[in-house]
Amino acid sequence: MDIMEEGMKIVWKKQMANTQGIMSLYDDHPLADAWTTPHEAIRSGYYIDDGSCQVQCQSRISLVQGGMQHPAWIYRIMKGESLPGEFGCQIRKKGYSVAWITLSDKGARGERKDTSGPTIVEVIQEKIALSFSLGVVIPDEPDLLRSTLMDMCLFQGFDFVFTTGGTGVSPRDITPNVTSPLLDLRLEGFERAMTMASMAKTPHGMISRAVAGTLGQSIVVNLPGSPKAVRENMTVLLPALQHTIHKLHGDTSDCGR
Repeated sequence: MDIMEEGMKIVWKKQMANTQGIMSLYDDHPLADAWTTPHEAIRSGYYIDDGSCQVQCQSRISLVQGGMQHPAWIYRIMKGESLPGEFGCQIRKKGYSVAWITLSDKGARGERKDTSGPTIVEVIQEKIALSFSLGVVIPDEPDLLRSTLMDMCLFQGFDFVFTTGGTGVSPRDITPNVTSPLLDLRLEGFERAMTMASMAKTPHGMISRAVAGTLGQSIVVNLPGSPKAVRENMTVLLPALQHTIHKLHGDTSDCGR
């Protein structure tokens, strides 16, 4: 487990164990069970450890107080128990965080079970240690996809954000159209590798308009909508995913001098 930041403090308001709660940043909030000094290093899936209690930050939210938004995290106690009082703490990272966004009108209406999203996690876990994963199913609506991508990448801070579905040429296939303008950098090698993997199975693979790239400190990849195609595309990306996220986060260990 990597120590990302030291010298922080956390204030627990009550004794708790094996549960979820709300941790506010900067100072106390009436709805919070605890508060901690903020740090930009906190991302979805990271741990805060005070020596006797270890919690995982799972969803960043905004609370309201005095007409102002107040940043906070929904957390889960993973080890030990909280004790009332102020303690020094560390931010720790154990594995990587993954979010998936399934684009499906029928899925969003509850008429179809999402199997593509869980397949992403299943495949990535074969090679990469995960600390946290979260998925959502949304209709093929551009504004909703745009806001969800920005939330997952820029607010929650997931390492990997995958979309599944909507990469073809049907009227409701809007995923690449929304994703591409948001990206800071395109990963065109990822795109070519996925197209080649799909075309090795079917000539219909050339229809894909899937894009991949970076948004903030997250890697974003459009994947097809079927579990079989998801597995084929993910398998070809796996050897490069971990190296790419290390470089995006500033690793220079094997760069030329």
